[in-house]
Amino acid sequence: MATTPITPFFARLAPARFSTGTKMLLILTAALLPLGLIALFASVQSAQSKQARREADARVVAIAEARQIDILLLRAASMIRANLTGPTPDRSVCRTLLMRDRATLGKEIKLALFRADGSLACATPGFNAEGLPRPQNPGLAATLLPGDQGMRFIVPASAGMYGIGEIPRGLLQEVLATDSSQGITLFQGEQKLTISTIGKVTPMARPVEVATPAASGQIRLMLTIAASPISAVEVLLVLLPLLMWAAAAAICWVVLDQLLVRPLRQMQSAIAIYQPGDGPLILPRITTPAEEIRSLGEALEATAAQLVARELELEEGLSRQVKLTREVHHRVKNNLQVVASLINLHARGTEGDVAAAYASIQRRVDALAVVHRNHYAELEENRGVALRSIVAELTANLRATAPPSAAHMTITLDMIPAFITQDVAVPVAFLITEIVELVMTCDPAGRIAITLIPGESAERAVLAIEAHGLTEAACARDSGRARFERIITGLSRQLRSTLDYDPVRGRYVIALAITADPERDRTAAK
Repeated sequence: MATTPITPFFARLAPARFSTGTKMLLILTAALLPLGLIALFASVQSAQSKQARREADARVVAIAEARQIDILLLRAASMIRANLTGPTPDRSVCRTLLMRDRATLGKEIKLALFRADGSLACATPGFNAEGLPRPQNPGLAATLLPGDQGMRFIVPASAGMYGIGEIPRGLLQEVLATDSSQGITLFQGEQKLTISTIGKVTPMARPVEVATPAASGQIRLMLTIAASPISAVEVLLVLLPLLMWAAAAAICWVVLDQLLVRPLRQMQSAIAIYQPGDGPLILPRITTPAEEIRSLGEALEATAAQLVARELELEEGLSRQVKLTREVHHRVKNNLQVVASLINLHARGTEGDVAAAYASIQRRVDALAVVHRNHYAELEENRGVALRSIVAELTANLRATAPPSAAHMTITLDMIPAFITQDVAVPVAFLITEIVELVMTCDPAGRIAITLIPGESAERAVLAIEAHGLTEAACARDSGRARFERIITGLSRQLRSTLDYDPVRGRYVIALAITADPERDRTAAK
């Protein structure tokens, strides 16, 4: 059962198209990212804690400011109720009491006392209190005046009497003791009274706003405080985890790239351009504290030296083998020439069938000698034997050794360039010799056409021999035809191919195994 290979996470993070240095940087960045995020989260939590403390401090200040307003209202209400205890004082005494209260509470406050029937008993100078509404509930009521006029309060007293006062904005600013570092705004429904505003806020400062009830919850006080701007130290503390993360990744990348990857890259470049014939492998000087890499370089140099020595030994052995092979072929060729010469000497004193037999034997020995001679010539190229050269030399020898009756026989060649091994060359040479010798017997004055065309594949070629003397009618009376058929059938078996015969045309066809021609392949590639 085939299994799908599991790609490691870091291999998916850093694909193969990236360089090793980039891969290491990505892997280290991903490995250190969780630690950086944890430290960043801690820094953000610390900053949020500081912000919460600022808001808590601002809330304490807001409550204290609201308490100042409550104290002012309660003092004014107490004084008004004290003035209205008992019968309503006459106008002169009433005005004296209000001026005393005004001196106590503040020069800018406005006070007025009313009788039970709603008529004005007295008021501080400049306070037009006629027609102001009566109290709607028994408690202290506070309302904001339109615009920036201030705050009005109504205080019920005994026997249906009541008092009304107005606190101007200036007095509230004095009571609340505001400055440019904080802003106070009072809200009641849609009414708004701005007591103070904060000054210009720097971009690094973050205003803190808190709200708290005042005047027994009838008014809402909004306090805005310009918190201290974020200092460079605080910014550094927040960014420090990210800086540490980036610095750790960069340092690790520099260490790995310069001390590990770079030496390996230098070794790779030196090995890539090295050729065994250049002598011993000399690696560049590797400056790295990694002892393993230096040991690897030394091991590579030792291995390269062993390969060079082994290659020299192989070259020497191959050279000796080539020389030995050449010597063997040379001696075989010489021996065949000696045999051919002996046969020729014995044939000189014979006539008739004996001379024809000697000639037949000599032609076969010549065929074998031609193969060895061509194989010896092509031995250095190591590409096989040129079939066209063999056939050309073989047919020339056959015409030279033909009997007088076949002196005018012609042989034409139309062959593509092809190379064959010696195992194929020997049966082909014997096959051509047998067929040509049969034509010499059946049609001595005839014409033989030998062709070689490409086969079905680049490793095959088709050899065809055609002559009128090969037709069934021309050689029907030849006594050696049966022996001839047995011989060429055996040769076709040696060639591992089928020999096809056309008795009408007098044509033999067989497919041969050929070897690749390097020169032809290079030409076709161009």
